[in-house]
Formats: sequence, structure tokens, C-alpha cells
Amino acid sequence: MNVRRFGLLVLLVTFVLAWDASAVCSTCGNSLEQQQAAVEAGWATFLGTALGAQTINQIADGSQTGPVPANNSEPENASQTEAAIPVDQRSGSLARVLVPLSAVGNQDVILDISPSATEYIQGAVAINYETLLDENKRLRPASELARLFGDAGISENDSVLIYGECQPCGGGPSAATYVYWAMKYLGHQRVQVLDGGIDDWVAARMPTEAEPATLPPVAYRPTIRPELMASYEYVVNGQAQIVDARTAPEFEAGSVPGAINIPYENVLDEKKIKDQSGLEQTFAALTEDRPVVVYTNTGVKASMVWFALSLMGYDARLFTWQDWLENQPTLGIRLQNVSALPNPAQTGSVVTITAVFAEKSAKPLAEPLEDAVLSAENVSENYTNNTILTIKGCATCGFGSPQGFADISSDSGIVQIGSTTRTVKANASDNGFSCSGRITTQSGTQVAKVIMKRVSGDEFSGIWNANVASGNYSLTLEATGNGITETFANVLQIEIVPPASKYKNLGKYN
Repeated sequence: MNVRRFGLLVLLVTFVLAWDASAVCSTCGNSLEQQQAAVEAGWATFLGTALGAQTINQIADGSQTGPVPANNSEPENASQTEAAIPVDQRSGSLARVLVPLSAVGNQDVILDISPSATEYIQGAVAINYETLLDENKRLRPASELARLFGDAGISENDSVLIYGECQPCGGGPSAATYVYWAMKYLGHQRVQVLDGGIDDWVAARMPTEAEPATLPPVAYRPTIRPELMASYEYVVNGQAQIVDARTAPEFEAGSVPGAINIPYENVLDEKKIKDQSGLEQTFAALTEDRPVVVYTNTGVKASMVWFALSLMGYDARLFTWQDWLENQPTLGIRLQNVSALPNPAQTGSVVTITAVFAEKSAKPLAEPLEDAVLSAENVSENYTNNTILTIKGCATCGFGSPQGFADISSDSGIVQIGSTTRTVKANASDNGFSCSGRITTQSGTQVAKVIMKRVSGDEFSGIWNANVASGNYSLTLEATGNGITETFANVLQIEIVPPASKYKNLGKYN
């Protein structure tokens, strides 16, 4: 506090002590009401000047619990200061876990979990939430998770405040709630989530840094809480209520039997978790005294629903659609080859996806199908009792749409769909076998479904109109036959790049 502010404080205190309780001041001649107004005005001036972002009302009613932000610049006026940090409106369990901006700094560690942050809350350390997942988008073993947190300088005894989001996933707190769930799964006691994001922090004119802070590595000793993760056996035993938190189209395409659809965005009000009354309406179809299992493709966005359920007092567990599919009966086939052309592809371009299947007992081909011209000997060596098709023509210009595939029912065995002559095998009976592809973001959000049409006995092809933002996308194939669906998850990465400028080859005007 500078000398000027200190002098003002002394003057106010002296004035209060010398204040006679009579109705009229012997010095200034003002009434009691006028004296009271003068004192309050002076006190307000002092607080607004000296305490910056802490508002008078917050200090008076005790709602301001956090430290004074260390801003170097003073607010332009008192009204802007009062609007800078919203007053916390949470109550009950929501208030205990969701931390307002005004309380940031009361924790041992502030943790940013964003994949590609450009600025950080002052003093925050960083762990990209994607590092908690392996190459198949599954949660890493507890020992690896403990090492990740320990290397970042976090111990199991620290109080941790988590914030951050995944912009390619549409923003929102899903990444933060997933890390919160993971830390709770490790047995971490003192962990909370920021009620807002970096945009709210910046809007409040709070200090940021261009780089995250670093802490010395420590040992993290987990105490696993297996009751927070649902197993396949737990899901199928019928004791729990099952919530499919994926989008409605994903739910309609296939779900766990008996599941109800509560899309993850239903627990949000813009980018924040709804208040208690809103969550009560969202979960009105659930019974409070029965456990709940909630799932999405990888569990990341399901964590928002799990988080909200936990705050509302439900016994909630996390599950994944991946786990469900991998525990279903299999078709006894393997994916022999998969490709996407072009790859990389420009935004808005047409990508042709081709998949070749074979029986698990069949001998692998000596070379990739798209590069080989198979001879009759090769075919007979790999397959027996099959019809042979010779395929010719243009594989891309003849399709035009996912439904516009060439008819391969010709009795002659000659079909115009390939740019080179290839001899491949076709089954005499396909037993209703079909294939489709799902294109997802790196976090598991589906952006497109590709209808795959049979172009030979084992080869399926489909077209994806890549009208998506630039980035890396995963292809998951689903093969169905005899009432059984088998999933081949994340079998191919497809890179989408920004479209090239149509002016890049133009010369300078002369």
C-alpha cells in the first residue's frame, strides 16, 4: 500500500474515532445520516483504489475468498472492477468442487490440461490430457498415470485445481473433467475444477504467462478406486442404469442394450456445468438410489456427465463404447489392408477409403492389394472355392456419392471400377456381411459415417467428403455378419490439410 493510500486510511480511521454519536457534528455541522454517508463514500473510495479486483460487496458479504490478483495495472474505474470477476453463485457440492475465478491461488498446484494452450494462468503447470491415453485412446495403466503426474511435480497429497479444454473437440470442460476423474480414480483427495476457462480468466484481466510453470519431479503414490471404472461384466449384470452420453445419431446407430441417451452437452450451460436445478431436470429419468454407468466412445466426454452425476450424489462409474464392442462375439476375420486416397487430403476433398478383409486362418498376401496385380496362382494359393472377378475402369470418377457404386452383379465377371486390371476373390455367399467406417477426431468425436460397398468378395470401398477442419482424424471400421458386429478401432490416421490458395501459381501482374 503506498503512502497516499495509507494516509487516506489513517484519515478515515481518525474521522470515525472522533465521530460524536450526536445527531449533528460539532465540527462540520452535518447530520448523523450525512456523516454516515460521508464515511461510507470515503471507505468505498479507499477499497476501490487499494484492493483492485476485490469488490466492496464481495468483501462485505464474505464471498471473496481468494487472494488479491497481482495485476500491475489498476482498473480504469470501479464499475469495471466490480464486473471483472463474477460473484460465485454455486451452492452445496457444486460449490465445493467447482472453483470460482476469485478463489484461484488457494491450491498447491494449478494444472492446465489443454492440448495446445497459448497462454496459462500465472503459475500453472501443464499436462496435455491426451497423454493420459495410449495410442488406442484407452486410459493408461495407473502406474503410468502416476508417473505423468509425479513428473509434473504433483504428489497425491497436493491440492490441485484443474482447468483447460480441447478446442478441436468443440471446447467445454470435457478434458478437465476427464483428468479430474482420472485423478479421483488414482485416489487423489484434494482435486477441484475451475468454474470457467482461460477465456474467462483473460476477460477478468487476470495475469497470464506465455509458458507453463515447472515444478521439480516428485513421487506420486496412487490408491486405486476401482469402483469409479465400470467393467464389461458390471455393465451386463443389469444392476446399474446405463447412460449413453454420445450424440443422438451415434446412439441411434448402436448402443448398449437398455441404455438411455443423455448427450453430454445436456449437462452444460454454454461451456459450464449447469446449476443444480438444471442438472436435476437433465437426470429426471434416472433413479437416485441405483448406480449409473455412463459411456461415450473413449470416455472423455462421458466424464462431463459422470462429473455432474457425482456432484448430484449419484454412484456413477465411467465406461467406454470401445470396451463394449471389444467384448462382443467376433466374426473370425482380420483386417488385411486399409487405405485412404488421397492422404493427406485437403479440406473439402473426396477421400476414397478401401478395406480388405480375410479369415484369420487365411495366409496373408505377399504384397499390399492396392499395389499388386494378383495372378490366378496367387488367388488360388490364398483362397479356395471362390468366384474370380476381373475389375477395370475408374475407381473414383464413377462413384460420386457413397451410394453411387458400380453394380458387381454382372454374370460376365467384368466390372468397370478399377484403374488397373486386378484379379480378386469374391465369396459365393456373403452371409449378409457388410462394412461401414466411422471418422472421428482425436478425442473420439464422430464427424462422419462412411457407407462401405463391396467391390469384391473381401474388398470394401467408400467415400468420405472431408468437409472438416484441418487436423488428424481416425478411421474405425465396423464389420457385421450373421448378427455379429466386429470393430477395428483406429486402424488408419487421415490427415486433412487446409485447401491450397487458388492464387498461389499466379505470377506477378506486369
